[in-house]
Amino acid sequence: MNKRQSPIAGGKSADWMVHSMWRSGKDPDSFSIPYLTALGDLLGTALLALSFHFLWVIGDQDSDVGD
Repeated sequence: MNKRQSPIAGGKSADWMVHSMWRSGKDPDSFSIPYLTALGDLLGTALLALSFHFLWVIGDQDSDVGD
């Protein structure tokens, strides 16, 4: 894998965002970090929701969790 490839899907959008901020004269450290962390939170929450939905679909009967 070369330095331009990213192991995660959000990496390409992060790379694009940082380069576009450099082109517009903004400091990517100050401007892109809130967007990138929000994107990570959104993707993480979506994957968690999909995981719970998958467990519900397959009929996970582990109802004694937390007892």
